[in-house]
Amino acid sequence: MKEVAVIGVGMHPWGKYPDKTFVDLGVTAANAALKDAGVEWKDVQSVASGVYQWGGGAGIVSGQQLAAQMGERGIPITNISNMCATATSAFRMACLEVIAGASDIALAIGLDMSPIGFLPALSEDPKDIDFLRWRMIGLTNPGYWAMECRKRMDMYGTTKIHLAKAKALTSKYGKLNPYARYKREFNIEEVLNSPVVCDPLHLFMICATSDGAAAAVVCRAEIAKNFQSKPVYVSAATLGSSLFGDPTARLGLLAAPAKQEAPLLSESVSAANQAYKMAGIGPEDIDFVELPDNSSWHYLQYIESLGFCGPGEADGMLDRGETAIGGKLPVCPSGGIGAMGEAVNASGLAQICELVSQLRGQSGARQVEGAKVGMAQTYGMLGNSACAILKV
Repeated sequence: MKEVAVIGVGMHPWGKYPDKTFVDLGVTAANAALKDAGVEWKDVQSVASGVYQWGGGAGIVSGQQLAAQMGERGIPITNISNMCATATSAFRMACLEVIAGASDIALAIGLDMSPIGFLPALSEDPKDIDFLRWRMIGLTNPGYWAMECRKRMDMYGTTKIHLAKAKALTSKYGKLNPYARYKREFNIEEVLNSPVVCDPLHLFMICATSDGAAAAVVCRAEIAKNFQSKPVYVSAATLGSSLFGDPTARLGLLAAPAKQEAPLLSESVSAANQAYKMAGIGPEDIDFVELPDNSSWHYLQYIESLGFCGPGEADGMLDRGETAIGGKLPVCPSGGIGAMGEAVNASGLAQICELVSQLRGQSGARQVEGAKVGMAQTYGMLGNSACAILKV
């Protein structure tokens, strides 16, 4: 994807905004990205927008809802839904628009106002599996994560101390992130003393649900410096789906294969492997990574699923300080989803914003010194995952 550059990014701060609409948040993010890019709305030739899944019919056409506020110009608008991988999927679509020659300048946007508490089922159909697992069985997302975490603890010796360390480390960075919802640093004892939600996961080891919006302006690489003195180039933007025989207790399903015939979280393994191949690099070439730390289990597991170490080895990386800023592989220098809260249809583009900030050297006290290559990865329910690699 060397033909594409990111010339502007923008965000609305993460939090809860009962007096705003999802479009309000999106307009703020879009305008910030356009200003950062040095372009105007009239210069954008296409939009890829993440579907706002909680918004009914209006949410399905989120891009058109945004254009109604920004100014309706008749440009192509694509609305994309890939659950928690939605925003990174929208970014990929905007990049493909540019690569295909359909647009010189494209906008990718994710905008979300998540329900309070555990994310609900999307239908009331008793034949729907998601309805069954939520309303009839009561298996919320943390229940899935806790089961996988227990498996990890039995297989590799992961302890609650490791889980608490992961949260404590990312909270140090979230405290410094002006867009984060939770600007508080936690210590290990505070994390371990928080209430148990689904054993072994405590409250502070699990992300909240948040409202937020983020956007990115991409263009043809050869014209990038006409707009932005510090363009960031797209090395890869990929999508992966799950493989048969994946033993993951997958969100949205009520059972998993008894016999493992594929990697855990195989959709994320696939998306990452595609990204490395597309970029022509390996995990050893990544300077920092933004991964979906929806829980402390995710933090450890995704370090391994993305190929940065072998199974069960992420605990040691954390213990040795290798995942801290200044270490071998800084993980979630933004503070991660743990500090931001999960805005399902926007979090992936928040990761893109962090990558751009870091690669430009604009992250202040959270800066990863000398960062040249960054990776962002999100995953979604029922086996889909999106990944991006950016570089300067």
